[in-house]
Amino acid sequence: MRISTSTSYAVGTYDMQSLQVGLNKLQMQLDTQKRVVTPADDPVASARILQISQSNDANTQYIANTKQVESNLSLAESQVSNASNLLTSLKAAAIQAGNTVLDAKQLQMIQKQVQSGITEMLGYANATDGKGNYLFSGSKTSTAPFVLDSTYQASYQGDTEQRNVPISASRSMQISDPGSSIFGDSSSQTAAFDALKKLNDLLAQDPKPATYSTQMGTIISSLDTAQKNMATLEASIGARRQENQNVQDVGGTMALQYKSAISSLQDLDLPSAISDFTQTQTALKYSQLTYSKVTSLSLFNYMS
Repeated sequence: MRISTSTSYAVGTYDMQSLQVGLNKLQMQLDTQKRVVTPADDPVASARILQISQSNDANTQYIANTKQVESNLSLAESQVSNASNLLTSLKAAAIQAGNTVLDAKQLQMIQKQVQSGITEMLGYANATDGKGNYLFSGSKTSTAPFVLDSTYQASYQGDTEQRNVPISASRSMQISDPGSSIFGDSSSQTAAFDALKKLNDLLAQDPKPATYSTQMGTIISSLDTAQKNMATLEASIGARRQENQNVQDVGGTMALQYKSAISSLQDLDLPSAISDFTQTQTALKYSQLTYSKVTSLSLFNYMS
């Protein structure tokens, strides 16, 4: 069978082109150290990598959300704890003031302590997240939740909405509690401040009213109720922090699984790739050499 010169050229050219394409592909794989660089390298694996990568991206965002949740809840829990501890101190001052042997001057000293405590309580109630967003104003994060007038009368400026953040595909976490549920109750949005104002007003009366002891007892009971309410909210925040941490741990485990799955599909067998590259490079070299010799042949080379 005779093979024409044009056919020899075409076959030689095709072989070199195929080898060059293979060499380029191996070079790209070695440069990126990935087996699947383009979908054409392995369409099935490429589709699976894309699917896993999308799931991993969503999981990464959820992990970031859990970190935001932890930050908010940690700050909120700290402020509620501080407010509760302050109420313990002020309740002790009220019990001390209930001692009938104290004179007006001593009661005035306790009153100053109470006034200082009300101001301190306002600071906890109007705490921010470090970015200027108020923790306890519901959805009105740019509005200070509580305002005091010159008589220490408090008013609530926030709303009763709760803010939630998605922490998994099926779970959202409540990251805020409105101040009206922490420093107030069903009867008043400012119950804790109301009790402290009544204490301040009672201590200011000179002479003491005949119902002084009865009023003081009611105030102490109100402070005790407010503190129990804060303790309940603090426990709720702590439970949410624990659940959020559990979800974050699961997210971390999933991230490792996604990384491993992508690695098994995409990572390059480096020793094998280097060997294939060397062999293909050698084959191309000899193919080019052979093609060069074949194309230089002519009938005139054999004529004398």
